[in-house]
Amino acid sequence: MLSGFWHGAATLSGRLDLSGLRRHAAGVPWDTLSAEQLVTAGLSPAQVRALRAAPRLDTPHAAWTLQDPSYPPALAALPYAPPVLFAEGNAARLLDPLVAIVGARACTGLGAAMARRLAAAVAEAGGTVVSGLAYGIDTAAHEAAGGATIAVLGQGLAAPMSRAQARLRESLLAAGGLVLSEFPPAHPASARTFPQRNRIIAGLARATVVVEAKARSGSLGTARAALDAGREVLAVPGHPLQPEAEGCLLLLAEGAGLVRGPADVLEAAGLCAARAPEDPLLRAAGPDGQSAEALAEALDWPLPTVLARLSALQLAGRLEALPGERYRAISPR
Repeated sequence: MLSGFWHGAATLSGRLDLSGLRRHAAGVPWDTLSAEQLVTAGLSPAQVRALRAAPRLDTPHAAWTLQDPSYPPALAALPYAPPVLFAEGNAARLLDPLVAIVGARACTGLGAAMARRLAAAVAEAGGTVVSGLAYGIDTAAHEAAGGATIAVLGQGLAAPMSRAQARLRESLLAAGGLVLSEFPPAHPASARTFPQRNRIIAGLARATVVVEAKARSGSLGTARAALDAGREVLAVPGHPLQPEAEGCLLLLAEGAGLVRGPADVLEAAGLCAARAPEDPLLRAAGPDGQSAEALAEALDWPLPTVLARLSALQLAGRLEALPGERYRAISPR
């Protein structure tokens, strides 16, 4: 059960800065403060009225407030940090080195292939991929990372979403991933919520990688948020005549790190390339090979997750297809 104060704060997320309460009310439950104390800490009278008028919220999801030990410290330190994070899935993912991989929804085939390759490498190296569960680059990154992924939604956890997004969400949760939202569970998606959630993607991650983006895009907003948070930004170059490359070329001209392959991303995130086939799918495939159906059964993973991961591992040069629709692990050299 979430108190009325925190429910109201979640409703105002993105417009409410509670950082002053750390100075004026450290060690005190903020939902017990008086209206006068809240105003002294920097909140407006209108905000205080909204916080005190909000009802308690009964939600089946985990709800971490800014005063909760489970709240990610990297995010808590930012201005206008989400007062509440609603969570579903494996919270231990937040303890991994986090890398954001974002880009165009209407991406090219090469862009999707690069996103898969980078995400697979991050997962193999012990990191976790953060993205926004959107179509295109986000989907490719989530699928290739398997369970080593965090999806940040631009809506509440209980709000309706497309069938494709719902399937991807269930797939990553089944594989051990995590889904987060700053919005109350029933809050719908809108033109405002997606740019707002981008600061969470950037704030969680050590580095943000933009794979493809037009000159005016949400992905560039994520990159700007990462720079504001003092995080590293990297971009994948593309051909100047491709609209999907405009945003990345702009970032590179402004000093973003160049991504030629997984090694550049791993170095920026402080990760080391995997030296052995530690990925569970590679272990299950082994040197003799297994079919996708056999791998799904052995790992108890959804078949779509297995198929996406197989594609990513092939692109990364860690897996090869054999006759009879079997797949064999390739030991790294």
